[in-house]
Amino acid sequence: MKRMTTLFALMLLVASGLGAQRPQARSGFWINLGVGGGSLGCENCDERTSAVSGQLALGGTLSDRVLLGGSINSWTKQEGGITFNASTVTAMVRFYPSATGGFFLSGGLGVATSAANIDIGSFGFENTLFIEDNGVGALIGAGYDIRVGSNVSITPFFNGYGMNMDGGNLNVVQAGVGVTIH
Repeated sequence: MKRMTTLFALMLLVASGLGAQRPQARSGFWINLGVGGGSLGCENCDERTSAVSGQLALGGTLSDRVLLGGSINSWTKQEGGITFNASTVTAMVRFYPSATGGFFLSGGLGVATSAANIDIGSFGFENTLFIEDNGVGALIGAGYDIRVGSNVSITPFFNGYGMNMDGGNLNVVQAGVGVTIH
């Protein structure tokens, strides 16, 4: 967790110098696709588990400071014949404190799903076992659009999302880099 926080702080420091080179104008449709690392925890877990994590967000521009849309955030890990996934799909808002700056805060509410695919072939069966749990999800995050073209940005991000389901509560902290098209 500390390593991810340090990495994100370094990305923002670099971004603050690079982002000043191009103006930050936002209008119309936007889309963001990002990938990075994530750390999964749960209410009864003794430690966190790291794996690959990503996000896909898209929507429309309400103003130079507010973007509305939807976001899919996902964490996945495969180990020992088990693939586990923890994801949220949220209606979200991206808020830029400065109309011309690249820094933003994001948040959203929606649905959450955790799923496990278990390869039961080692037990003599031919199929896989699929277990799924659904509930409510919430997302908070921050990022910085580093404008590299007239409508393209490299976007380092840091998100946290929580999942409240019948089988228990999960949370994921993710840091990564994406591409945003405005």
